[in-house]
Amino acid sequence: MSSTCRAVVWKGKGHLEVVERQIPKPDPKMVLLKVRAAGICGTDLHILSGTHPHAHPPLVPGHEFAGEVYKIGKGVDKKLIGARVGSDSYVGCGECMYCRSKKTQLCEKGTRELGVNIDGGWTEYLTVPVENLYLIPENVDFTDVGAGCILNCPMAAVESVKINPSDMVVIIGDGPSSLVMIQLARLKGASKVIIAGHRERRLSLALEFGADHVINTYENDLIEFISELGSAPQVVIDAVGKAETVGMALTIAEREGRVHLFGLPEGPLNNISMDILLWKEITLTGSTGAPGLWPPVMELLSRGYLKVAPIISHRFRIEEAPKAIEFINDNPKQVIKAIFEMQ
Repeated sequence: MSSTCRAVVWKGKGHLEVVERQIPKPDPKMVLLKVRAAGICGTDLHILSGTHPHAHPPLVPGHEFAGEVYKIGKGVDKKLIGARVGSDSYVGCGECMYCRSKKTQLCEKGTRELGVNIDGGWTEYLTVPVENLYLIPENVDFTDVGAGCILNCPMAAVESVKINPSDMVVIIGDGPSSLVMIQLARLKGASKVIIAGHRERRLSLALEFGADHVINTYENDLIEFISELGSAPQVVIDAVGKAETVGMALTIAEREGRVHLFGLPEGPLNNISMDILLWKEITLTGSTGAPGLWPPVMELLSRGYLKVAPIISHRFRIEEAPKAIEFINDNPKQVIKAIFEMQ
């Protein structure tokens, strides 16, 4: 085995480089992963553009990845060597009530995140805390799990907003996470699922995943469409994160409805009329991810209830990273979800 591996390093806005670096050694209670697949997320694009408030160069991006346990540090069960695993990205203190209850994203001492403020998975080898690992079923591909947060984060959103049987659900935004939310809403028994976006390829896929209606917001008005339905949604998920879409979510929600904020805002959301929240007695929730939800996500993948492969539109080799990011930025209508595959 070589003592070096390839890694993608972000060195500042517009500067991404593939380098050779030493393969790290796992510290106690850490494992060395041989990365097999790593996702390219919208959050990664925020980081590379310099707009993410918690990410600073130099950094190996990549908060979603999967692979095999190659080596272990002291205190780790030897049976894990060779295991097929994914890794949650959140790293906490391991001691507070949130960390102990698998809510590391809320760590009292401050959560760090692999690929955001700790080197992440855009590399051939990576060390991670053993408690971050979850097992991948044998019939699930590394590439599906490498899509990472489009699995866990939508599940966290759906659990937070509490979709019930017979609920009408509206999802604003046609990102890859929204395409997973459609499937999860159906599994929860939603009576009707509507998605609003403007990229035709994604909207077509939304219909395949069980959406009852898709609204192209470049051609139709979502508020008008909901008004013409004659009934309002009990659940609205804003998967965009702009003041316009948050305001729209509050406007179309039913009285005593639930609105969930999922999209990551790039700054303050101004000029939102919040009085409607009071008059309609709307419940407002938000979420990021939830480490404790990885096992049920793996179960859904293993049983075939959740489809990820059709969402992965592009696959790149790690040495193609700079050109891959350029392609993704230049072709937003073509790219749904892209990943790096390691040989």
